[in-house]
Amino acid sequence: MGINLFVLILIVVSIFITNINQEVKIKKIKHENIPLVTFNDSTFYLIDDKEVKQKVKSSQIKSYKNKDELYDATILIKNEYNKTNTISAQYIIKQNDEYQLYQNVNIKINTKDKIILNSDYIKYDLSKNILSNNKEFELRYNNSLILGDNLFYNNKYNIIKAKNIHFKIKKEVK
Repeated sequence: MGINLFVLILIVVSIFITNINQEVKIKKIKHENIPLVTFNDSTFYLIDDKEVKQKVKSSQIKSYKNKDELYDATILIKNEYNKTNTISAQYIIKQNDEYQLYQNVNIKINTKDKIILNSDYIKYDLSKNILSNNKEFELRYNNSLILGDNLFYNNKYNIIKAKNIHFKIKKEVK
């Protein structure tokens, strides 16, 4: 009799437990900040039908849906004078044709005039060929040195604007 009562209680309890409604909450994971692909110690080339237009060398590249992050990167870009411009920084964010360069930024522009720019932050719009920043910078233009902050440099028209500047102009003697 005791065993029958025990089995009956187990059946009733199991039926009761299986019929309890439980809400299962499913957490949706947002994948907004997860890179689509990551490359370590990589070198990339941008090639058209004639030549290599750009070379990107980096210790790590993270490619997201709308931007790329580069760490310890050097970018070589061929310019209209058939020379190579060099961009290097410890951290670079690239969105479309706009680069934001952080920490130990060094830019070398090889046109008819040699330009070397050093700063801790520079924004470079490749499509408009404009460099700008709001930090201190050091710009070497041929053999002259320009120190200042709040730089605006239009490489297409050779226009340089800055605030709090200090010039060291070296004149060539012939």
